[in-house]
Amino acid sequence: MMMSYRRGAALLLMTAWLSACSAYVNIPAQPGDHLARSNPNDAGIDEVVMAAIRAVLDDKPIDGQYQVVLPAGADPLTYAKLLPKLGEDAMWSSDNSTTNLPVLEVTSIRVRTMEAAVDVIRPRVDEMPAEETRQLVTVELRRYIGAGWMANRVLRWRASVPDAQRMSLQTAMPPESPSQGDSGK
Repeated sequence: MMMSYRRGAALLLMTAWLSACSAYVNIPAQPGDHLARSNPNDAGIDEVVMAAIRAVLDDKPIDGQYQVVLPAGADPLTYAKLLPKLGEDAMWSSDNSTTNLPVLEVTSIRVRTMEAAVDVIRPRVDEMPAEETRQLVTVELRRYIGAGWMANRVLRWRASVPDAQRMSLQTAMPPESPSQGDSGK
């Protein structure tokens, strides 16, 4: 009997831990989605963003200082918590205007319990048309108990940023349930 209480307590603690770290997030908010959290200042979001930015920089480093731009609604406290974790080269502008520094702009954050995808616009690093000076990078992450968020894959899109963003969001949409279309047969 004592063992079942321990299992129940462990399950309750795990549920509380998962719910405290934003189990379902769409930033920016998606139309019609009333369940997802969409505040870039929520607890735990900075950990996902930090892991994604580190993965982008590990994939293709930027020499020297760079500016970080978080999604709309991020407040100065969120920047103050995040930037020191990224090192002394990470900067920000209080009015979100871009400077002459290279810019890493976090445009989309999607968290589904233990998996996440973060879209970051960065200076172009791949062969692309000359008019394209920026490139979208999607970082797919997984949360490991005891280790936190870690990148599984870094995808550098070779399409224009608007086209790549559209494709990234389309691939992130959950599959239709049988009640929404296909009967499942």
